[in-house]
Amino acid sequence: MARAVAAAGALAGVALAAALGASGCGQDCCAVDSAPIAVARAPLGLGAGAGGLLARAQPPGGGTAFDMVVDTGSPVSILAGPAAAGTIQIQSGGFDLLDATAPASVRARFRNLGLFELPLGPVGDAATVPQGVIGGDLMHAFSMEFRFAASCARGGDVTTASDAGADAGTDASADGGAAGGCSSVTFWRHQGSSLGFLEDAGYAVLRFQPYGGGETTAVGPPDFLGLRGPVTLPPTRVVLRACAAPRVFSRSETLEKCCARGDEITRATGADLSLLLATGVGPMVLSQSAFARVAAKLPATPAMTAGPLLVATWPTAITAQWTTIPRFALVDGFEPPSTGDEGPCVDLGRARRIEWTVAQQAPPAGSTDLHVETAACTQTCDTDPNQSTEALSSAAYIEIGGAVPVAVVDDAEPFLQSLRFDIRPEGPDIDGIIGAAALGAARLEVDYLADTPRAIFSCELGSPTDACYAAPRCQRLPDQSSVHLCFGMPAHGLPRTCAPSMCP
Repeated sequence: MARAVAAAGALAGVALAAALGASGCGQDCCAVDSAPIAVARAPLGLGAGAGGLLARAQPPGGGTAFDMVVDTGSPVSILAGPAAAGTIQIQSGGFDLLDATAPASVRARFRNLGLFELPLGPVGDAATVPQGVIGGDLMHAFSMEFRFAASCARGGDVTTASDAGADAGTDASADGGAAGGCSSVTFWRHQGSSLGFLEDAGYAVLRFQPYGGGETTAVGPPDFLGLRGPVTLPPTRVVLRACAAPRVFSRSETLEKCCARGDEITRATGADLSLLLATGVGPMVLSQSAFARVAAKLPATPAMTAGPLLVATWPTAITAQWTTIPRFALVDGFEPPSTGDEGPCVDLGRARRIEWTVAQQAPPAGSTDLHVETAACTQTCDTDPNQSTEALSSAAYIEIGGAVPVAVVDDAEPFLQSLRFDIRPEGPDIDGIIGAAALGAARLEVDYLADTPRAIFSCELGSPTDACYAAPRCQRLPDQSSVHLCFGMPAHGLPRTCAPSMCP
């Protein structure tokens, strides 16, 4: 499947966080083999666990190998160097990417890039100091796949979206040091699958508008006349809607007796969040006020442990309190109901109710009849206010469960404020970051190259549904002659007879 990703980081004293080369990735810059490249993981930051993604690299053509953070939250690509005196000048350079499990194997070559030379700090713990960052200015020229906890067995065990219809890719695994699995990244030239195809194949497609970018105070490499102009960055920051700490859901649960118009809001569970995707950071990072909203939805106040949060692109350790939350969901928001954007937790609750209903409407196993005789129908709160006989389409979402690591920082923390500065005013006031460790067994493909950029989620094969569950968008059916594929069930249509509404 094709994928493309954003990049992370804010650097003190650099306008617009830090800015990458004006050239980005030119037509002849890059040679990639479009197969998974094994990467390692930085320490999580407090206690055991795998954190942000670390690729292995070397200077062009050979030399001493070094670590590079693969960070969708950083807008720029960086090679470590001394702090610049005066105006930052972008240099033309490159590097080779190596396979973490086969250090002599060159897997990708990048040349003639506009790269920042800036100091980098440790990531995860004080002993892990990378010498570079692969940022959004480079990744946005590709469609990128990220596997955080793939099976470490060689041979391929999961079908990618490109395998299923775009570019047939090789599914390999690598010992990247991730807890419970191995990690890899793949550079693709395009993602050819349509939204409808991906939905039918079971992928949760979350569409987004990239934020950030613009002209910076840095200057680019000299042109043929020796003149330097200001560096302009593309928008690459990926912000996703999240619902933290929603209630547990099961298709076999008893349906709410009546969900009348307006109950979709009062019955929503969890706390609404806006999170920046940053694969170079380990935990979910939340502001104190955002975490207070999440904690209010939990049955008990979680224990907190003080410890620093170390991010490679930030010059100092960030004061944080560490804890965990039991689950969260990332929810598509590009197709709000006709009532407007009611928030990710409302959309998650609606998607779950529609999934319950669709499960009742599906024909029994082995049946060739696409229409059951009588079945539960969509609740009133999930119908179109302008067409009360028509259900709304459900939003795609991916839900991650388990002990999700969270670092809580002060609302006024400069690191968080610098990220907000780069996203406003076009984007939302973000509540924090979603890092690699928080994504658990999710499999992510960020497609920057689509007309509407999209984050394409699935779960690693064999992951229990309470650890990772990807729910595609389920499009409403316009009439009795139409069928759809939703929630992993066989093709089916509307029931011949709809059970009467349970609302008075």
